[in-house]
Amino acid sequence: MQVASGKVFSRTNLAVALLLLCAFAASGEGTASLFAQQSATPSGGNIQVTVVDPNGVPVGSAVVIVERDGKLFTGSTPPSGTLTVGPLPSGIYKVTIQRQGFYTASVARANVTPGQTTTLDVHLQSVREYSEEIEVTAQPSPIDPQQTASTQTIDATAISEIPYFHTRDYRNVLPYIPGVIAGPNGQIHVAGSTTQEVADYLDGFEVGQPAGGALGIRINPDALRRIDIQSSRYSPQFGKGSGGLLNLETQDGDNHLRYNATDFIPTLQTTRGIQLNNWTPRAYLSGPIVKDRLWFQISHQGENDVNIVKELPPGADTNDVWQTANLARLRLNLTEGNVLTASGLLNLFDSDNSGISPFDPVSVSTLQDSALYLFTLKDQIAIAKDALLEFGAGFHSSLTTVRPEGNLPYIFTPGGRTGNFFEFSRGHSERTQAFSNLYLKPGHWFGTHQFTVGGRVDRVIFHDFVRRNVIQFVDQNNGLLRLTSFVNVPAFSVSTLESSGFIQDRWSGGRWLVEPGIRWDRDSLLKRNLVSPRVAATFLFDKGTETKLSAGVGVYYDRTNLEMISRAQQGARTDIFFVPAGQPPISSSFIARPQQLFMPRFLNWSVGVERRLPSNIYAHLEFIQRHGTHGWAYEQLPSGSFVLATNRQDRYDAVQITLRKELFRGYPILLAYTRSSARTNKFLDFNLDNPVFGNQIGGPLAWDAPNQFVSWGWLPVPSFWKITKLEFAYSVIWRTGFPFITVDQFGRLVSGPDAHRFPDFVTLSPAIERKFGFRGFRWALRIGVDNITDSRNPTVVDNNINSPTFLTFFSSSHRTFNGRIRLLGRK
Repeated sequence: MQVASGKVFSRTNLAVALLLLCAFAASGEGTASLFAQQSATPSGGNIQVTVVDPNGVPVGSAVVIVERDGKLFTGSTPPSGTLTVGPLPSGIYKVTIQRQGFYTASVARANVTPGQTTTLDVHLQSVREYSEEIEVTAQPSPIDPQQTASTQTIDATAISEIPYFHTRDYRNVLPYIPGVIAGPNGQIHVAGSTTQEVADYLDGFEVGQPAGGALGIRINPDALRRIDIQSSRYSPQFGKGSGGLLNLETQDGDNHLRYNATDFIPTLQTTRGIQLNNWTPRAYLSGPIVKDRLWFQISHQGENDVNIVKELPPGADTNDVWQTANLARLRLNLTEGNVLTASGLLNLFDSDNSGISPFDPVSVSTLQDSALYLFTLKDQIAIAKDALLEFGAGFHSSLTTVRPEGNLPYIFTPGGRTGNFFEFSRGHSERTQAFSNLYLKPGHWFGTHQFTVGGRVDRVIFHDFVRRNVIQFVDQNNGLLRLTSFVNVPAFSVSTLESSGFIQDRWSGGRWLVEPGIRWDRDSLLKRNLVSPRVAATFLFDKGTETKLSAGVGVYYDRTNLEMISRAQQGARTDIFFVPAGQPPISSSFIARPQQLFMPRFLNWSVGVERRLPSNIYAHLEFIQRHGTHGWAYEQLPSGSFVLATNRQDRYDAVQITLRKELFRGYPILLAYTRSSARTNKFLDFNLDNPVFGNQIGGPLAWDAPNQFVSWGWLPVPSFWKITKLEFAYSVIWRTGFPFITVDQFGRLVSGPDAHRFPDFVTLSPAIERKFGFRGFRWALRIGVDNITDSRNPTVVDNNINSPTFLTFFSSSHRTFNGRIRLLGRK
């Protein structure tokens, strides 16, 4: 499927989207009585609810519902965990507290007395499928009237239940979140952004790859409590990510010893007979060291993959991959309301024949290994019951080495590549970070105000060493067409110091909430002060149908991309063309002048409507627009050199609808469709390693998918043949194929990304699971099929117009059968 190049997102589509949003909101019943609650009420009392987790840590974003005689009063706890609801008429109220990742808690009788405040202390218990008793609980309403950000969340249960493709790496479940795309290189893209434009956090610490921003950390999925994706209207507390936020929240130990173990029955493949596909054992253990004071959590994940490329000859068609991820975490209650948390994460990775494909035999593959370390320390101090102060510090190190199989020239032929890969590299990046946030006591002035102030400092360093060999381009008769050689340079380093601060007001009253805020950033390389004003608001139209309107606009800047700046220190390249004869050599070098650059800037605005439809179907309709200026891209000078400039402009426009329903208690179904356009005026990424040359072009981004449909869920299966307690789970992704360019045998650009696309991507994965008791323990056994339709879903295409297999698609995707057995704990 191709996208017309004339318009990004037509005005007609924009008008239709806004009309749908308005009609969707206006359809709520009871809209005529919107301001009934604003009329004068008799003097009453208040209910103050303090919500904490099992360790006494305040729980923010918990929905508090106060109910009496069919009337609902709702609110959401701030980071301090304390919310005051009122004034309320005197009487007896029922109070319910909900938060994804925790069991719902309720207080049946809360007595409100005029002129007084009734205090409630609520301890939420984490949802853990591997606890002593497996409990099916209803999902909390996905509509939070106090949440302004456009947020999609999957909790620990969904991470465990969704049959996601390939291994049980949590990153593979991210494309099942509406609006998230896994790009051609496997990295995630939120709201059409580049990977570097997404800010990645683990328990409040930034964990994106320090130099380039890639999501590189791995963690046992069983250690995660929830994954949040925020694509728009997020707080000025978070910067350096114009595309969105990815927040990983891990489980914590408590006063119960909890453990689980998951040992995938090794999955099999039928690519060349029946062979091993992968094996991914993992385990989790948590509990008390000192009851009510000190707790621990340990998790491990291992993985072995056997990736076979059937187009290569037997015996030289396999890439063996080994990796491990280990997390250790301690939480200490220093005093009541003062919690200190320390954690350490270790990732190791090794690949024997990385990069093999139908065009790349083992000889041109590489040996890759990497190591990642992350150490963090956070102190949270509750000040009285209404304020919270937190400090955090962390160190993140990422080291990657890529080794070619030998020193032969790297040769491009019309039918693929031969020889040895041309580059040895050893890159090491580090981030040292520190932050502090203060959530102040709420004040009252024309509503309730809660101010948050904070700041952070990051020191980012990138060390790199690259050694390159020659590249040859030959024709079908092995005649030399082009020779590329490099000037290698010694190891080098580049670094920057990033400083930031923010202030935000959370102003609420009755059915409405407004969050204005401003952020300041400064970077030592660019030496510029950047100011980002943002505002977001929500309005609850109708409590009966939970009809909620949200809107927001803000300025978002990206972080400094050290990898792009470092290209200016990586040497030079010379290209000699032998056909036609007599052409002068072309020398290419890269120039970066950081203090002449502007930081990439995006203006993001969005509007969304959420509503509970008949039959308890929750619908969410969202329009998002991201338009960027000052994007970084290398541009060619008349001399043949390339200079880093800030003339790139990216644009993303999307309409998304999500439907969610529990067909049975605790068994949700989700369906989501996104219509979007992601385009840029500078598609080509010029660098020393990219052999493609030609004039810069615009078009759809490499991960542009105008149509995306996602669905997943799980259901109970009726008993048969005396087999009970069966569950059926499924997942579906369908999207438009990605665009690609074409080149000739010299490596010259022939057509841009508007001309060709990969076929549509489709995958359907069902699974059956049974939970049972055996020898005093709880177990779960699952049998499933990844890609049951055996869709090809090609990832490689011959884009050389001089090749005899031009526009032939190749794929490593195939149907795989898998099983897993989990130890969930004692009965």
